Amino acid sequence: MKKGFIESKEYMFQEEAEERVDNRNVSGYRVKTITAGRQRECEIYPIFSRRSFVRGKNYAPTKESVEKYNKKQAQKRLIRLLNANFTAADVWGTFTYDEAHMPTDLIGAKKFMQRYLRRLEYWMKKHGCGPLKYVYVTEHIDDGKKVRIHHHIVMNFPDRDLAEKKWGGGARTQVRRLQPDEKGLEGLARYITKSRTVKYEKMWASSKNLKKPKVSISDTAITRRKAERIVRSYDDATAIIEKMNPNYRMTELHVSTSEFINGAYIHAKMFYKGDEKG
Repeated sequence: MKKGFIESKEYMFQEEAEERVDNRNVSGYRVKTITAGRQRECEIYPIFSRRSFVRGKNYAPTKESVEKYNKKQAQKRLIRLLNANFTAADVWGTFTYDEAHMPTDLIGAKKFMQRYLRRLEYWMKKHGCGPLKYVYVTEHIDDGKKVRIHHHIVMNFPDRDLAEKKWGGGARTQVRRLQPDEKGLEGLARYITKSRTVKYEKMWASSKNLKKPKVSISDTAITRRKAERIVRSYDDATAIIEKMNPNYRMTELHVSTSEFINGAYIHAKMFYKGDEKG
């Protein structure tokens, strides 16, 4: 079994409130808390009392399942990275090429984007705006004759009109203010990585000055009994998780169980209610 990969089923609490957790060989639950800007997540998963806890000796995930899982994890990392570094004061844009400037391959597109970013960095340094922060995703379509390429970029460049003017690739450009919601920039992250051509191995490129999300781990915050209550009752889940995270309001909750591995796998998303970042 590939490390970290669990093929599971997910269900809504209201529909399957009678679902019970098989906690055999589960000694406790680990809580991994990830804070990125105003967003916080809790990943809760079992700790086992035995090394061998996988049911089904012949179980092996399919290639498609592993690729889907890996892309999902890469998207999750991108969502957290954007939430940790960008706010409504920043911008995102889509940049395309006309026929005269269309790169012949992805290497050429990367070089073109790097020259563009250097122009923005130079302008910000010259005008005392601080360092440029950015994350960009490149999508491409190969129609057999030409590789059509465009970019989505999230950045802290202060002038939308100037960002479009400095592109230099011809065709259409559009730069807009970011509009985070209670999920932060999750919707945007999913949108700019929706294409099948965006592979999880190289899903995005970014500046080196970005903050990493804050991560903490506890093996005592959630008992087996509390995990059972979270699975069986959405109201109990809300009360337990919000008590663990003062000043945060839970916005989303998912529970997964697996026919191959005991225990429950819980993922809660929260939004900071205060005026400042949590």
